[in-house]
Amino acid sequence: MALKWLWVGVAMLLSFTLLWAAEPPTKKAVARDEKLFDQIEEIPNLLATGKTTPERIPDPHWREDACQACHKGKPTAQNTALRGKNINQLCFSCHAPNSAENHIHAVGMKPSAEKLNRMPEPFVQALKRGGGVITCISCHDLPMQCKKERLAERKLNPLFARGGPFQYRTDLCFNCHDPSQYERLNPHDQITDEGTLNKDACLPCHLDSPNRRQVKSIADASFNVIDDLTQLCTGCHPWIPHPPGISSSGPNHLTKPTPEIAAFMKETEKKYGVELPLDPTNGQVFCATCHNPHERGVLQGSAGRGADTKSRLRRSSDKMCPSCHNK
Repeated sequence: MALKWLWVGVAMLLSFTLLWAAEPPTKKAVARDEKLFDQIEEIPNLLATGKTTPERIPDPHWREDACQACHKGKPTAQNTALRGKNINQLCFSCHAPNSAENHIHAVGMKPSAEKLNRMPEPFVQALKRGGGVITCISCHDLPMQCKKERLAERKLNPLFARGGPFQYRTDLCFNCHDPSQYERLNPHDQITDEGTLNKDACLPCHLDSPNRRQVKSIADASFNVIDDLTQLCTGCHPWIPHPPGISSSGPNHLTKPTPEIAAFMKETEKKYGVELPLDPTNGQVFCATCHNPHERGVLQGSAGRGADTKSRLRRSSDKMCPSCHNK
């Protein structure tokens, strides 16, 4: 499903890019567009019967000659009558067949009191125009792309997001939604403000919160994967190529060190008071061999080295490689 939505998004972005870069339409194309705008409610049927294709459906937005696509005649300050009373249905005349899916927002639903209290006034007024429920115009400021004096805003706000432009798409969502309710758990935030261990932060990696008094080494801890501890990290952190500067065809560090390197790592641990743990299930180097995933204060002594430092390296960046390689 996620891949499906990705392709829909790519297709929509490509279509907007092409429209932006396209040459002005010819008179024949304008006449064809106007004919289709006059019967916009028929677009789903025209598509279903093969009488037109999605590529031939013109985009009425940011055009001064496409008012009839949404309005009854040319709108004026006194008369902005739409072609239909159902705002969503009017938008879906083009968008539903083009995107092959209904829009994922909860159109038709009445916002909770909490969300109403967060809404800026322009969103509240748009909600009232939509009958008190979420409609397409709740988030999209349609008049923006209708007014000649605002056409230049297309470069910054091509989808005419209400209150935009926004740096991130979710900034639009947080006009109504409380961002604190959508924060992703940071598994590295392991110490509470009171200085106690946040045991919930341990569970993305560990089967249970390890008893720090009993765990003497990584072999004593239990994990949520049993054959490759690297998977605990790569779910959030991309790593190829890694370390930085090494091509995808370069040396693979996530492997079992040679006896010589393993012996040198032990010397480093003893000499510099640092731990360079290997995956206890297979003896291989894994992400936490070089990076300490814990917050400062969770582990003491050599096991705590590198916590909360830059890149969480167990030793400084200029000393990390010589911790294993004696060259």
